Amino acid sequence: MQVDFAIVGAQKCGTTTLYDILNTHPDLVGSRVKEPHFFLAPDWRARLNDYNALFAQRPGAKYFEASTSYTFFPLRRLGIWHDMFEYNPAKKFIYLVRNPIDRIVSNFVHVYERSTITASIDEELRTNRFYLDVTRYHTQIMPFIRKFVRDRVMLIDFDDLIEDRETVMRDLSEFLEVDPEHFGDYADVHSNASGDPRILQARHYSPPPHLRVIRKFAPRLWRRITDNSKRILTERPTPNAESRELVQTMLDLEVRGLEELLEKDLSAWLPATDSTPT
Repeated sequence: MQVDFAIVGAQKCGTTTLYDILNTHPDLVGSRVKEPHFFLAPDWRARLNDYNALFAQRPGAKYFEASTSYTFFPLRRLGIWHDMFEYNPAKKFIYLVRNPIDRIVSNFVHVYERSTITASIDEELRTNRFYLDVTRYHTQIMPFIRKFVRDRVMLIDFDDLIEDRETVMRDLSEFLEVDPEHFGDYADVHSNASGDPRILQARHYSPPPHLRVIRKFAPRLWRRITDNSKRILTERPTPNAESRELVQTMLDLEVRGLEELLEKDLSAWLPATDSTPT
């Protein structure tokens, strides 16, 4: 078998929601682990059997996964698109994009709720390049377009996925060559939302042996140990004017390039700030 297509990002742009919707189709099989990050490993060629084992075998099905880390350039393995082309030169890709400020805020909330950081969103934006780099949509997706050609890459605006889901799914069905009538009820699917007190901190994803014993045999104690309710933000943070201007300045050319790919006006994504020069 070969994996036929992948959702490659962008992070916090609805990738989990789309992954869950696609999994309702009888002709599509998603990986058991949504984000296997398989091609980040330099030895991926020797581990293909492990990769294949992530998928339930179904005759005639199309297989897919959804690792947003594949578009974390240059923060992850460089040139990953070359390896993915070697694996399957006919592979297709889905890339979701979102208003940059909204994506960055959602990304910050995601990190905050799963870690112990104390910095504000404005401090994080200035000191952690990840937020801006992952929002460089044009830079992230162009290597895949150049390697696999434009027709094998579908871009989806997050707002369209939320507000006009039926049209998005019809277009996506044509792209994937599946019957649009065979999807399950996807109208209210909204996965991986922030603000859930059951969210684990990253340090508890793979607990040491003694905590694994507690998780298995003392679930109430495990819930107390992993209680994360104090890290849940009741209000979404709002970047200040300086931070918004930073995003506008750093991502202006990215948005212009993406407008050409999407053939869509995205000028509202980077509105002018209220700050005035002194």
